[in-house]
Amino acid sequence: MCAGIIAGTMKIAFIGFGEAAQAFTRGWRDAGLGAPLSIAAYDILFDADPAAAEKKRAACEACAALEVRAASDARDAVAGAELVFSAVTAEQQLAAARSALPALGAGQRYCDINSVAPFRKVEAAMQIEARGAQYIDMAVMDPVLPKLHRTPLLLSGVDVASALPQFEALGLQFEVVSQRVGDASTLKMIRSVAIKGFESVTMECVVAAVKLGIDARVLPSVGSTLFRHGDIDNLANHVTERITVHGRRRAAEMREVAATLEHIGLPPFMAQATAAHQQWVTDLGLRNAFSGEVPKDARAIARALLARLDEQKAK
Repeated sequence: MCAGIIAGTMKIAFIGFGEAAQAFTRGWRDAGLGAPLSIAAYDILFDADPAAAEKKRAACEACAALEVRAASDARDAVAGAELVFSAVTAEQQLAAARSALPALGAGQRYCDINSVAPFRKVEAAMQIEARGAQYIDMAVMDPVLPKLHRTPLLLSGVDVASALPQFEALGLQFEVVSQRVGDASTLKMIRSVAIKGFESVTMECVVAAVKLGIDARVLPSVGSTLFRHGDIDNLANHVTERITVHGRRRAAEMREVAATLEHIGLPPFMAQATAAHQQWVTDLGLRNAFSGEVPKDARAIARALLARLDEQKAK
């Protein structure tokens, strides 16, 4: 879909103003979409206690840089907005929907981009639709960087076609799955069994190979077997960086994948193991070993992980 010209000012609200919300907003601002967008956002970090003062300051600075009004609460953010995007952590998805309910009504669209089990989106949809607003199940299918607002999306929900002109005007890249809430998220959840699971399996392999000093033999062998002429080093760098930087969010998503599988009567062996692995990596605090920089090298990440384990053993 290509960006169109927006007639008049479109009012948009975000509940949660983290990476995804900031990426979408930056993309829209950079694209210069016709008339200006009026964007408001509320994030629980705006109310952070002194212990999280640095994160609160960063969130507020992001709002200022992107010309976004920092709302006093979720109701303040969504009041009068034509499009509301919920972009919070998985465990806050339903709470975020409930926090906006008093200010939602007919003519508004609530786009739930959170990575949660489909039945959780159905639960949220029932409450949103009871207020007269339209609920759209929106699944984000790639990292939002570097594609920003043009990151591929899957959409599902009752009368979802009525929302497409707005999404086209915003330059969103989407595919409509169905008119049933949960179908878009189902595709993402089941896909994540393989995608996130492969990331964890690859990282576990890299760490073990580095520890034994056989990575120069193991990784090319894995690459030639799985990908024939694929570049396993670049793949290993990518997946280990994703886990190290975004493991907490991804672990939460994989717990939702496990819930999805359990809901349909299947044991979520790999989903649970992947969630446990990515949470474990997060809890090790590997990001701190790189002085706040984004780690890009799988072997360097593996060495940092092994050093952290040695530190724990020495205690």
